Amino acid sequence: MNDMEKLLSASLSRSVERAPTAPSDLLRRVDATRRRRRRGTAAAGAAAVAVVTVAGFVATNAISHARPAPAAPASGTTEVEPIRKAWPGAVHTAPRTLPNGRPYTPERFLDKDTVLVRTLRDGNADRSDGLWAYHLDSRRAERLVAVQVPKGTVVSWSFTALGDGQLVWWTLRKDGERRVVDIWAAPEKGGAQRRVTSFEGKPGRAEIGNLAVAEGKVVWSMGRDGGLFQAPLSGGRPSKVEGTTGRHLLRWPWAASFQHPRRKKNFRRPPFGDLLNVLTGERRGVSLPVDDPRLPWDCGVTWCVRGDRAATRDGSRERGLPGSNHDLPALDRFVTVAMAEGARPKGVALVDLATGKAGDLGIRPVGNTMAAPTLDYRAPGLLAYELDGKQILVDLTVAGR
Repeated sequence: MNDMEKLLSASLSRSVERAPTAPSDLLRRVDATRRRRRRGTAAAGAAAVAVVTVAGFVATNAISHARPAPAAPASGTTEVEPIRKAWPGAVHTAPRTLPNGRPYTPERFLDKDTVLVRTLRDGNADRSDGLWAYHLDSRRAERLVAVQVPKGTVVSWSFTALGDGQLVWWTLRKDGERRVVDIWAAPEKGGAQRRVTSFEGKPGRAEIGNLAVAEGKVVWSMGRDGGLFQAPLSGGRPSKVEGTTGRHLLRWPWAASFQHPRRKKNFRRPPFGDLLNVLTGERRGVSLPVDDPRLPWDCGVTWCVRGDRAATRDGSRERGLPGSNHDLPALDRFVTVAMAEGARPKGVALVDLATGKAGDLGIRPVGNTMAAPTLDYRAPGLLAYELDGKQILVDLTVAGR
């Protein structure tokens, strides 16, 4: 087990109180998702895209201090209100299936009323067969891409990237003893997929952790070993981004090195604490007290989270959370927390660290267990969960305005 897998295991152990109640279709749902959400989670950043205007990606050694988020300083425990009251324009209700009866996985919002969703063949997470535009207002679905996965595919992407009018994703296939990653693209408005690039990965280390589109290029980091790579969106051979060895893409153009906090020499160096802007060369560290190796800070670009506390990297702002969290912030500001009354689970809240606003998702425990959705920090602006037989879709981009 490598360092990142050990950290993920520790994080999961700390999150036992959030173990979900087993639904009647648990086995089907686990089979459909278990392979999409695995190793990349420990090493990848948010799959959000920032449009840039720099032709080349070159890392240098300029260093500056972390910048606090642009809002008034705040402290204390955040008050929680119903999520529809907290963000009335960001919350949508949708059926669990498309009009043709097929189950789907929400990927991201394409606009305020349209969601990109993915369908699977025979419920197999590595057999995606379509990317669809689902219109929330009319309950209409149109297939944008008839996805074709190569023969021998064993791992598929977790989130679809979007940029320059293109949808981008990746697959990993076996080719004899080789492990080959293919990166694909298709027009956002619909059309045939095409191969952007392919490369051979190391045995057991070939998965992409995070993927983004920026200024005519596809940029990604590898899930275990890190390192940023790029290829022209129009197609071409991949190349490594200078100065990014061992770094993982958090949120373009920011990449961070991974340090395992439980090792004695890394006790005061949080995971992803050493942050680099690969366009400008700016570097940011972490100025937060690290007084307990069992509970390290988990840091995104701006915010770090530890249990029921959140703080900016430079320590200038801190927030109390209405529950416990052990995940990096999505879109560099949103986390979900598991609320409790004493030792009993109470509910789940979505918290905007930048503003302090918090919304109760409406999830309630059954006995001493509770289905608590995890907001993956690679999630491109969407939180999806099931409630009362429906899917609740929260547009984080709207909530953050």
